[in-house]
Amino acid sequence: MKCFLDRDGVINIDHPYVGTIDRFFWCPHVFAILLLLRDKGYQLILITNQSGLNRNYYSYRDFLELSFFMLNSLAEHSIELEINYCRHKPEENCNCRKPMPGMLNGYSISDRDIFIGDKPTDMMAASSRGIRHRFILSSVPSGPYTEAFASHASLLCRLGMLN
Repeated sequence: MKCFLDRDGVINIDHPYVGTIDRFFWCPHVFAILLLLRDKGYQLILITNQSGLNRNYYSYRDFLELSFFMLNSLAEHSIELEINYCRHKPEENCNCRKPMPGMLNGYSISDRDIFIGDKPTDMMAASSRGIRHRFILSSVPSGPYTEAFASHASLLCRLGMLN
């Protein structure tokens, strides 16, 4: 079973173009959510648009330092995470940038897989790859989602009831 996760707004607080460690702040409850998903047998896979790279808002080195910071922090809690990213700007029209499904194409999808995101583009990418269980973190959800949660705490409550 796989749990695909967006980064900004799901793993960390979303403010524009988080590309360096000093701008990265973990979302409340994210470690509890990831531990619960891990304990339920989910492989955790990050699917994130990072157009700040091609916009030159931060360097590839900055992005790698931040990614390794995340991976090391998660490893301290025995959480493994695979990272997939798209560096393209929307106008570059690539197949890997969400809402396109390119970052998901390398994975076989099962009926038990889930996608957790915070934007309709996350849900659109998941839907186009046949991921039936789509959770959007938003107090004002719109678009193709399975269930909406106003906060990480409400999602954690729901995940605690999954079999």
